[in-house]
Parts: sequence; structure tokens; C-alpha cells
Amino acid sequence: MRVFREVSLADSLSVLNALFGFTAVAYLLLYGIRVESYALLYLSTFSDGLDGFIAKKTEKSPFGKELDSLADSISFGVFPASLLVKYDANLFPFAALFLAFSILRLARFNVLNVEDFIGVPTLVSALAVTSLVRLDAGYGWAAVAAFLLSFLMVCDVRYPRVRDAFALLVVGFVLISAIFFAEMCYAILLLVGVYITLPIIGEGVRFWRERRLKRLLSKQE
Repeated sequence: MRVFREVSLADSLSVLNALFGFTAVAYLLLYGIRVESYALLYLSTFSDGLDGFIAKKTEKSPFGKELDSLADSISFGVFPASLLVKYDANLFPFAALFLAFSILRLARFNVLNVEDFIGVPTLVSALAVTSLVRLDAGYGWAAVAAFLLSFLMVCDVRYPRVRDAFALLVVGFVLISAIFFAEMCYAILLLVGVYITLPIIGEGVRFWRERRLKRLLSKQE
């Protein structure tokens, strides 16, 4: 079969990412909300991160790029949406919105040839939503988070790729710890909050400076 000739090591990790995501959904349906589903999500996160690291070294093919997005749609789209509905059936509209916008986000990423992310990555949004559910934050917080993150995923704000070794180690430590201690989800939310907020502040400052510069130039004329 020719398709197997197209599969690189990075692509294998994308498939592993999808399998972890599917297993998390299956476990959720069979046994309800348990720590094993969160652990599988974190394994998907590691697989996706390692996939990206290897792809950066070897230059990802169009086949690999599509495969990566398909895997992400399962792990960071379908699973978080399913978790929201399992947590509270009344969250279905927000879960559906989250899934729809995560798919749109991934599709747009595939057609944009940019170095940074445009809009909040689906992985980041998934970690935020699932952390709130695990902390039993309640319907209100989960609904607001799912709603806001849905639109942040398709916004035009640029978000950087995390490449710093120390930052990656911190994230890895937090995720591993979160498997055993639910309280570490507060740390996940803190990291996610910082990652999401700083670029928005940067965009606001840049907009203000550009507007101020235009006013100064108009006065000089």
C-alpha cells in the first residue's frame, strides 16, 4: 500500500495522537469522567508536541500537515466537546460551537503559510476547557470558557509557537503532575491564561500606537 510510504516518524506520532484522542473519547463514553481520559489527553498533547518538534527538523510534507490537523480535530476538538456534554448536557450548544470553531481553526491553519499561529491553538483551548471540567468549575465557567475560546481560535491575533526548551519542560512537568494531582489544573489554566492574554495586550498596544501616530501625522499636515 502506497500510503505507508508517505508516513514519516512525525506522521506516526500524529496517528498516535489521534489514537490517544479516540481512546479518551471511548473511555469517556464507557466509564464517564475519570482521570484516565485526562491522562490520554495529555498523552495526545505530548504526541502533538513531539510531532511538531520532529517535523520542524525534517520539514513536514503536505500529507503530514493534513494528518496532523485531522488528529488534532479528534484529540483537541471532539474530546473536549464530548467532555463538556458529559459534564453537563446543557452545555451541548457551547460544545458544538467549540467543535465547529476548532475544525475551522485547523482548516485555516492548513491553508495559511505562516510561521506563527493565527488564533489560539486548539490544543491550548482544549487544555483550558478540560481543566475547568476537571476542577468542577460549574456550568457557568465552562460555558463562558467554551464560548470565548471558540471565537479566540478563529480570531486574527498572532500567537507564537513555544520553542524555548525551559518553557517546554515547565509545560511537560505541569501536564505530568496533572495526571496525579487535579490541583495542577490551576497551573495549566495560569499558563493558558498568560499565553492567550499577552498577544492580545500586544495587539492592543500596537493598535493604540498606530492610531496615535496617525493622529500626530494628521496634525502635522
